[in-house]
This record gives sequence, structure tokens and C-alpha cells, in this order.
Amino acid sequence: MIKTLAQLTLTRLVRGKTLWIAIAAALLPVGFAAIRNSQLEDTSRVAGEVLSFVILLVAVLPAVLVAGSVGEDIEDRTATYLWSRPVAREAVIAGKLVALVPIAAIIVVASWFAGAEVGSGVAPSPQSLGGIAAGVVASSLAATGIATLVPKHGTALTVVYMLLFDIPVGVLPASLRYLSITHLTDALANDRAKDSPAVCGIALAIVGAIWLVVAIFRIRRMEI
Repeated sequence: MIKTLAQLTLTRLVRGKTLWIAIAAALLPVGFAAIRNSQLEDTSRVAGEVLSFVILLVAVLPAVLVAGSVGEDIEDRTATYLWSRPVAREAVIAGKLVALVPIAAIIVVASWFAGAEVGSGVAPSPQSLGGIAAGVVASSLAATGIATLVPKHGTALTVVYMLLFDIPVGVLPASLRYLSITHLTDALANDRAKDSPAVCGIALAIVGAIWLVVAIFRIRRMEI
């Protein structure tokens, strides 16, 4: 059933405009990198500037791709129809995540790789690419949790949460920054970061798991 739900989600994604919007957004850091490369003689710092741009994609693209899809099915009562069949409620979430998270991760990781290459001529390390992918997964889980809480406005509220809470918390000079998906992603993707990659990886997994639990708890308690 998860496979069927994933295939349905992919079909909707390909036929709609959301995927192309996401790809267009992912090209922005590459264009920015090209501009900065032409402006600076020393391009060594361009990669850091591009990374900051890519972190914004980590915050926003999962909201567009994941929260929008989850919220749409709940609002359209597609999920309710499925629940009237012998299907576990969690399968709805699993199908969405299996279909959409790899796509979101590929788009953002490709944006970071291309942006760094164009801007500085140096490809990001495998650890850096993995950090971006991990951040997209955690951000997607947050988007899923928020979409199950407020399906009608899941995309907008996820963007607001990431931009007005997650990013500001990440710049705090305290342990609270370990609650920020964007900070943890930046720490994992930035080879010069002072934070321990192991600690950041564990913290990112915990934050993502919390949001997944929220999504499962909420979808189990929804009325049919």
C-alpha cells in the first residue's frame, strides 16, 4: 500500500507545477554563485555564501513539496477515504515521505553541488552533501508534522516556522541552537564548522523524530 501511495504522489507531482517551481528555486543559488564568481577575484569565500542560500532551500522546499501534499490529501478527504479501507493511517504519511523526500533531497543537494562548483570551482565534500540531505529529511519531517496539525495552511505555516523560528534559534549562542534544523544542517554541511558533526547528526535525528511522532500521533487521532 505504501508503494501505491508513493506512486500516486509521484504522478500528482509530475503532472503539477510544484516540482518545476522547486527546480527553478534550486537554480537560484547556482545563478547567485555565477554572479559572485564574476565579481570576486578570490572566489574561496563564494562557497560559504552559496551554502547560506542553500540552507534557505532546506527550510523552504520541503514545505512546498511535502507539507503541501500532506495537507492537500487531508483537506480533500483523500486520507479519510483511505482510512475507511484496511490501510494503516501511518501509511499515508509513509507513502508521501517515500515519494517526496528523496526528490527534495536530490534537488537541494544538486543545487549545493552545482552552486559550489560554479562559484568556487571546488566540489563539496561527501560529508557536506550528506549533511544537506540529512537536513532536507529533518525539514520534511517537520513539514509533515505541521501539515497534520494545520492541513489547510501547512505550507505557509511551515515556511513561517522555519524562517521566523528555526533560523533565528539557530543563531543563538546557546544550546537552544541544537533545536534548529537549519543550524544543524549548516554545521554538518560546512567543513569549517566548530560544532561536532556527531553531536549535530544526533540532534538532527532527534528533532526530525519528534516531528515524525507528532505527525503519527495527530493522524491517528483524526476523526474519519
